[in-house]
Amino acid sequence: MILDAGPIIGLHELGAWKTFVERYEVVVPQLVLDDEALFHSKDAATGHSEPIDLVADVGSGRVLVAAASLTAIFRVASRFTDVIELHDGELEALALLTQDESYLGHVFCSADGAAIEGACMLGLADRCMSLEELLGMVGLGRRVSWRFTKGFTERHKREDGERAVTGFGLRD
Repeated sequence: MILDAGPIIGLHELGAWKTFVERYEVVVPQLVLDDEALFHSKDAATGHSEPIDLVADVGSGRVLVAAASLTAIFRVASRFTDVIELHDGELEALALLTQDESYLGHVFCSADGAAIEGACMLGLADRCMSLEELLGMVGLGRRVSWRFTKGFTERHKREDGERAVTGFGLRD
């Protein structure tokens, strides 16, 4: 599976990261590794943040890192108008899913509605899964915040369906 920054941060906040990566093959886009999934909040009251050390997980082989080609990233980015606001790591994740068959069997997990809608607009709706679903599939089910739920993911899949009818957000 390819994880966006939100689920990585969420898994750390839930204390489930270590077990999650033992049970799944996790691929992190290079841009997420470098720029996005760097901290998680340990204490909501104080806002004190703890660093996330994905480099150690990559070095130990617990997590894989993948870089999409610039051509693939450009191809994905050029499909959307400015109303679809995707972060660099999300663009790279979508590029990995569409650049060739290397990640054909992988699912995409994001906690960002625009990223889920963008994936659906590229025909990847069946490969989008919530963190809640993924946790449940390996016996780690627990209460998660709204953006990690199946309901959130399904809502954004439905919104893409409405956009698909009008072509809203896609270039010709």
